Amino acid sequence: MRGARVLFASLLLAGCVSAFPDEMVRSVNRTLTVAELRQAPAAHVNARVILGGEILATRPRVGETEIEVLARRLRPDDTPERSDRSEGRFLVKTADFLDPAVYAPGRRITVLGTVKGEEERQIGELPYRYPLIAAERIRLWPRDVAATHIVPVYPPGFYDWSYWPHGPLWPYGPYRTWPLR
Repeated sequence: MRGARVLFASLLLAGCVSAFPDEMVRSVNRTLTVAELRQAPAAHVNARVILGGEILATRPRVGETEIEVLARRLRPDDTPERSDRSEGRFLVKTADFLDPAVYAPGRRITVLGTVKGEEERQIGELPYRYPLIAAERIRLWPRDVAATHIVPVYPPGFYDWSYWPHGPLWPYGPYRTWPLR
């Protein structure tokens, strides 16, 4: 029995290593962060990275699709964390057409790709330097399901005290109607 538990736990942990195949992940620099890429993008050109976060915008263009991502820290299985903390934004470019209805704002993605430099754009009226990543693989995570308040369902008349013949707690409540001995 103990051997089966150990085998199950090892298989479970082996499945949580990465969102991408092992042969693709071997040459990835996992220590690079979006903050480091924003400070010195030229120093990291051609570095392979895994970054992830929340999609802000997807823009299909002729011959490519560009995704603007708000970076989030990655968990051990490469899923982006759900948090309000971010190291900044980055741009992902791919030669594939990615439908903006599927790669919609708010969806989480993880990207394995190569640093290609930077692009300066504006956020509002401020200039912003985006690290530019050429995607090799993109993992789109399932939509988050919103939790709802669960309301218990009772049969009709459950709270209608006229439904109970001798009061709400009959025969054990204050409305006992049988003779006492």
